[in-house]
Amino acid sequence: MHLETNRSRAARGGVGNVKCAGNYAVALRPLIDAKKQGFQDNLFLELETYEPGQLKKAVLQEMSAANVFLVLKSGEIVTPSLKRGTILPGITRESVLAIINKFSVEIQSSMAESTSGNNANTVTAVERDVTVADLEDATEAFCTGTAAELVPIARLATGEGEEEFEVNFPHGKTSTGPVTAKLLDLLRKVMYGELVVEEDWLRDPYDTATKFCE
Repeated sequence: MHLETNRSRAARGGVGNVKCAGNYAVALRPLIDAKKQGFQDNLFLELETYEPGQLKKAVLQEMSAANVFLVLKSGEIVTPSLKRGTILPGITRESVLAIINKFSVEIQSSMAESTSGNNANTVTAVERDVTVADLEDATEAFCTGTAAELVPIARLATGEGEEEFEVNFPHGKTSTGPVTAKLLDLLRKVMYGELVVEEDWLRDPYDTATKFCE
């Protein structure tokens, strides 16, 4: 995965938090260029927070068309906050946050495995500004999207002509990390109706339009 430090996906005060064609179009050229360097996708920065030589202080946004999560050694599962108005409030993102809050106990053993036993009794979902420095404190990283569901990220690095940075996560290179795998399993069980996050959280697609939209 490429950490994009030259071009912006969205700026504060813009429409980066709106699901519109322009938000996808602006990511196409950076995506093409990243793939030429062997990367699969870009993780964008909020460029106003990036100063050359201070890359680790820069705030992360999201990928070309997916939200991003980090599993930290502290037991936190963090994702960039919506408060800046620069990322999309993805439905899968929202679902994962709800699942972490509902099934934190069920996730504990996976967190213990991911973090080698650190803070195994604490699993929390946190929405806040996530910086490049947080990447170095993560044992797993994954992205979320409607079609992609949850996809592990094995490595993040800058490319040609950029300030050097690289991180290889302990989990994700050869197999899905334990927390990522557990969350994906829980998400699918909720989707299939095998688990309930809260009553009326899912809608019946066979209901009448009036009932479905209540």
